[in-house]
Amino acid sequence: MFNSSRSLISGFVLIFACVALSTNVVFSQVEVEIIADEGAKIPITIVPFDGDSDLGLKVAEIITSDLLKTGIFASRSVDFSWGGRSKLAPDEYGIWTDRGTQNLVLGQFERGQDGRIEVSFRLYDIPGQQQTIGFKVKDDPRQLRQVAHYFADLIYEKLTGEPGVFRTKLTYVVRSKERSSLVIADSDGHNAREIFGTAEPILSPRWSPNGKHIAFVSFMNRKAAVYVVSVDPKSGKALGEPEIIGPYRGSNSAPAWSKDGKSLALSVSQNGRSDIYLVSMVDRAFRPLTNHQSINTEPTFSSDGESVIFTSDRTGRPNIYSIPVSGGKELRLTYSGRYNASAKSSHDGDFLVLIHNDGAGFNVATHDLKSGVTQILTNGSLDQSPSIAPNGRIIVYASEQSGRGILRFVSKNGRSKARYSGSFGELREPSWGPLIND
Repeated sequence: MFNSSRSLISGFVLIFACVALSTNVVFSQVEVEIIADEGAKIPITIVPFDGDSDLGLKVAEIITSDLLKTGIFASRSVDFSWGGRSKLAPDEYGIWTDRGTQNLVLGQFERGQDGRIEVSFRLYDIPGQQQTIGFKVKDDPRQLRQVAHYFADLIYEKLTGEPGVFRTKLTYVVRSKERSSLVIADSDGHNAREIFGTAEPILSPRWSPNGKHIAFVSFMNRKAAVYVVSVDPKSGKALGEPEIIGPYRGSNSAPAWSKDGKSLALSVSQNGRSDIYLVSMVDRAFRPLTNHQSINTEPTFSSDGESVIFTSDRTGRPNIYSIPVSGGKELRLTYSGRYNASAKSSHDGDFLVLIHNDGAGFNVATHDLKSGVTQILTNGSLDQSPSIAPNGRIIVYASEQSGRGILRFVSKNGRSKARYSGSFGELREPSWGPLIND
């Protein structure tokens, strides 16, 4: 139904024009630049879908872009004369074998009399000469991108054994001179919408584990406080107004959800120091977790939920530490470089994504928790706020281009990079939402 081919990514660059955001956030652009897919493990060919030349190509492009952004797929060129085919005949496997094809996707696009679209695809294992998966969806034409993301998820999971993340959501902040907007968008930056706006700054949005809430920081009452807004995890629409948490004495910031969604970790600053506190979302019980004469901030929970990982400058420079949720001895996790901050744990618990400075700039890096090895993935000078996809394969982070705030993506293996910029305002503080449950 879709074919991942380098012909679809002419010159290694694919640009999509994004739909307008609601209210104050308007027109965004996504550019996907494949920098080194030669080292990818899984070759795939996606042919433009049969039935509608423009929309059939669009579906193929969306799926291709999704897969390539993971850094583990290599697209293969395809003869566009093969467009218009939705099924492979038994005697045609040899044609694709001669072309060196291993995984082939063919699909079909139809418009029903009721106005809905019917889209189907088939994934073929060419060396094994068999169809490995097929699927059909009937939906509103306005959901075409979501259908394509769904197919990309199915293909990704079939070929890797891991869940796909292409139907997940991002949230981030758009800042202009007069306004800060909390925005939700699809995982590729499209279909963005503002869910909350204020004249005061918005910081540190974070998804709850079930995708039904977003915690964030704002200064609406002239002091940093944490708020929670309810959202529909599938549509990305806000459900009511934000609710203030606390507020607790001092400046409240950097919220992070526990793995069960029943509590928040916060950084509370007063009297020249800050410590990590835990807040129950059930009864608002509030207790300190750290107690140190230093800055302790940016909490996040470990993958098993048993520890809180945070940033502290207690040795003179920012580094990453952990402490059991029940309290106890604090453990330093990072030692290399001049600066380590803004850590997030991978869902399998194997590594952290963080901002690292080894003297060349502030870059996104991974830190292996077993070996202690830190690997730099980006080459910017002022990268910020990394957030990792639920399957651990892609990282979104804030960066700059020509003095403007934008979002960038990098695959965990560093083989794929993408850029996402808005036409109005600075894009900051991204957070990747959880997997979407069917």
